[in-house]
Amino acid sequence: MNKTATTSEMIIADPSKYKWRALAGAVLGYLFDALDFMVLALAIPLLVKLWGISLASAGLVSTATIFGAALGGYFWGPLSDKYGRKKTMIVCLAWFGIFTFLCGLASTYSTLLILRFIAGLGLGGEWVIGAAFITEYFPPEQRARATSAVQSAWPLGYAVALGVNAYIVPLYPLETGWKWLFYTGALAFVAVIYIAAFVPESPAWLQSMKNRAEGITSVSKTVTEAVTWTDLFKGGNLKPFVLAFLLCASCLVSYWGAGTWVPSYLSQVRGLDIRAMSGYLMVVNTCGFIGYYVYGYFADKIGRRFNFIFGSLASAVVILVWINVSSPSLALVMAGLFGFITYGYWGPLAAFTAEQFPTAVRGLGAGFAYASGRMLSALAPFIMGGIATNVSLGFALGLIGIIYAIGAVVAFFMKETKTIVVVD
Repeated sequence: MNKTATTSEMIIADPSKYKWRALAGAVLGYLFDALDFMVLALAIPLLVKLWGISLASAGLVSTATIFGAALGGYFWGPLSDKYGRKKTMIVCLAWFGIFTFLCGLASTYSTLLILRFIAGLGLGGEWVIGAAFITEYFPPEQRARATSAVQSAWPLGYAVALGVNAYIVPLYPLETGWKWLFYTGALAFVAVIYIAAFVPESPAWLQSMKNRAEGITSVSKTVTEAVTWTDLFKGGNLKPFVLAFLLCASCLVSYWGAGTWVPSYLSQVRGLDIRAMSGYLMVVNTCGFIGYYVYGYFADKIGRRFNFIFGSLASAVVILVWINVSSPSLALVMAGLFGFITYGYWGPLAAFTAEQFPTAVRGLGAGFAYASGRMLSALAPFIMGGIATNVSLGFALGLIGIIYAIGAVVAFFMKETKTIVVVD
C-alpha cells in the first residue's frame, strides 16, 4: 500500500472525546520531567559526601543535564512534526527514563556526567511535545487552562522526589541509598504505557499529514510539505519565532536567575535565616500550584497577551520588593506572592508559544524557541554570579526585574491566540 493511501486511511480521533486522556498523559510526562530534575538536586549532596567531589564538579553535573535538555529541544520538536506527537512523546519519556535509571548504576563521576547529559537530551523534548499535543487537542477557550494544568505537575514531581528521599533513601547505607533516587527514572514508563495504550495521535497532526499526502493546502494557508529548521526564518514564521524565543528567554532566564540567587541574597545581605523558615519552599510551591490554575483561567477568558504582560510586570515589581524586605514574616509573604505570580503566569506559556505556529512547524517552532531560551537560562546563574562578584548581588537581582519587564514588551507584540482554532 502506498504512502498516500496509508495516510488517507488513518483514523483521526475526535479531540473532544479524547482531550482529557491527552491531558492526563501530558501531566504524567511533565511530572516525571520534574521528578528527574529534583532527584538530581537531592542526589548531589550525597555524592559530594560519598565520592568527595568538589561543589564545582557537582554543579557541572547539573549543567550537563540542562545543556543536554537545551540541545534536545532542537531535535525533538522537528521529530514530532515528522513522526507524530504520540510516537515522539513515548520515545522521549522512555529515553530519559532509561538513562536516569542507569545513572543509579554509575560507579564513577565521569560516567554519571555522561549519563546525565544523555538523559538531558530526552528531558529537553517533553515540554515541547506536550505543548503541541495539548494545543492540538483542546479548543482555544480551554487551552491555557490545560497547559497550566500540565505545568502544575512540576511541584507534584518535586513532591514525589522528596518522598523518595525522605522514606526510601534512609533505608539504605550512603553507598546505595543515592541510587534509589535515580532508579525512580523507571517510573516514567507509567506515562509511556498510559500514552501508548489510551491516547490517540494528535488529530490536527494526522490531518496535516493527510493534507500533505494529498497535496492539499492547509486551512492556515501553509502548504503542507516537509519542513526544516530553516523554515523558521522564512515568510510568516520569522516574526513569531523571534518573539516566542524572546518570551521563553525572559521567562527562563528570570526563573533560574531568581530561583538560584534570591535565597542567598535574603540570607547573606538581608540577614534572614532562610533555613529557619520551615515553610519557605512549601509556600512558594503551593502558591505557584494555585497560580497556574488562576492564570490559566484568565488567559482563556481575557487573553494570552494580557496574561504575560501583567505577569511579567507584576513579577518585576515582586522581586524588587522581595529583595528589599528585612522582616522574616514579610519575606515569607513575598515568597508566596513570588510563587503565585512568577510561577503562575508560566502556566499558559506552552499554549501561547505553540499557538504562534501552524501545525506543520508547531513542534519545530516551539522546540527551537524554548530550547534557545533554555540555553540562555543555563548561563544565567553563572553570569549573575559574576555580576554579583564585581558589583553586587542586589544589582544582579535588579537586572532580573528588568528581564521580567522585557517579557511584557515582547508579549505586547505577539499575536493574541485565545480564539485560534487548530484545524490543519
